Order: sequence, then C-alpha cells, then structure tokens
Amino acid sequence: MDRQTILLISDMRQVYLAEILTKKGHNVRCLDIRNRETALQQLEKLKRFLDKADVLILPIPVQKVPEQEIFYDILNKNLEKKTLVMGGCFSTEQRELLTGRDIHFLDFMEDTVVTEENAVATAEGTIAELVEKSPYNIDEAKVLVTGYGYCGKAIAKRLGALGARVTVLARRKEARKEAKGDGFYAVDFAFGPEEAMGAAMVVNTVPALVVTEKIIRELPRDAYIVDIASGEGGTDFACAREYGIHADHVLGIPGKYAPKESAYILERSVERFILKEKQGEMSDGF
Repeated sequence: MDRQTILLISDMRQVYLAEILTKKGHNVRCLDIRNRETALQQLEKLKRFLDKADVLILPIPVQKVPEQEIFYDILNKNLEKKTLVMGGCFSTEQRELLTGRDIHFLDFMEDTVVTEENAVATAEGTIAELVEKSPYNIDEAKVLVTGYGYCGKAIAKRLGALGARVTVLARRKEARKEAKGDGFYAVDFAFGPEEAMGAAMVVNTVPALVVTEKIIRELPRDAYIVDIASGEGGTDFACAREYGIHADHVLGIPGKYAPKESAYILERSVERFILKEKQGEMSDGF
C-alpha cells in the first residue's frame, strides 16, 4: 500500500498494531504519547504530518490523548477530508468536528465485531482486577454485575464458571430475561440496594451513574467495586470513598491484559473500514 498511516501510541495495543500494519504493507508513522512530558512535542509533529496522512488511528479512548484542547485545535486546523480517522469513544465535540468537516471516521467501540471480540479480553482482565484487589475469593462470593451487554455477559459467565454467585442488575426487561436464561439471578436497579447487602464485589459496565449512594451504603465496607464503563464510569466514586469502600475506574483493559490479541482485533477492523471506504469510492465513480 502507498498510504501513510499515523498512529498515536497510548498503550501496547498500538505498539503491536503498528507492527502488524507494517507487515501488512502500511507505511506507518508512530507518535508516542505515553510520556506526558513529551506529548506536546508529539502533537506538534502530528500537526506537521497530518496533510500527508491517509489514515489516522487514535487511542481507545481518544481521551487518552493529552492536552485535549490543543489536540482538538490541531485536528480542526490541519485534518484533511481525505484522511480516514479511527479511534475509540469519540467525544460529542470530536464527532461534531469530524462530521462537520465531512471526514469519514470509525469508532472502534461501535464496531460490533470489535465489541464482541474485545469483550473476552475485557472479561478476563476484569477478573484479574478482582483477584488482585478484592480480599475475597471469587468462588462462592456474591458479585453484582451491572449491565448485560457484551462485556456484562462475558464477565458474568466467567465469574459464574469460577463459582461466584452472580446477580445481574439491568434496566431492560429483555436483558434481565436473557441473564436469567443464562442461569443468573437478574433484577432491576430498583432492587440494587437490597442485592448489595453481602456483596463482596461489584462490576459496573454501564456508562451512566447506576452504582449510586443507595447501593454503595448497603455494601460491606470491605467490598470492592471495579468500574470498566467508558467516560466517567457509572459509580459514585466520591460516595464510595466516604463509606471507605475501595472503588477503581479501570479503562483500556484489553490494552493492559491482552494487548497483542487486541491489536489483531483492531487491525481487522482497520482493514474492514478501509475496504468499505474503497468500495464506496468505486461506487461513487460509476
């Protein structure tokens, strides 16, 4: 391929992704933004290189890029219409910028295949967090899993296989029905405070405030909450601190626990997106 791909490296996923894409024939230029002290220098390089870029691959989430205001300004002033942009969990402002400039972009987290495949790595990494941070074994522990999307399902199933007593909290009746069909006890969030009693662990997958004070106050003080939801998460972390409950917001789990596998997942998504755009160009030509 004669295209130039600019890849911002925020974790090991991108390191492996760069290797894979290079082997596939992409002309990859990497900008390492992991060191905040040198990130501004890397963003200055991005400003200079953007006019040569056919593909720009951003972190998951895009908010990992330091100096977001400067980064936004660079995109706004230097990003060209021909550049395909990919990243994870674009902000509303970034989406509006890209859409307004008629730039084609892909949010990896809205690629169903990526979401399904990433759920496995996310589930395994979440369990690793529980094993490391909770003072209890998973076996026989009462664990609340909030949400029953791809990640919620994968986590609940693996916790169940390890002997946990899993309760799923979900708003949608269909999700609760599915969770029950998979062998779990499932209730609406209205019953969250009742279910929190005696729970050793809570895993939140919902990117909205659902692990509220009503639930937190009923948890044992040695319970552990791990929140893997995007954005600000779905846990009242200030409330958890007030009650002395350990709560972590852990993002980018696949990049931490399965970076190479995750890189292959992203590479396949990149190739699908590029192929789709090429096919679209060919259709426009007729």
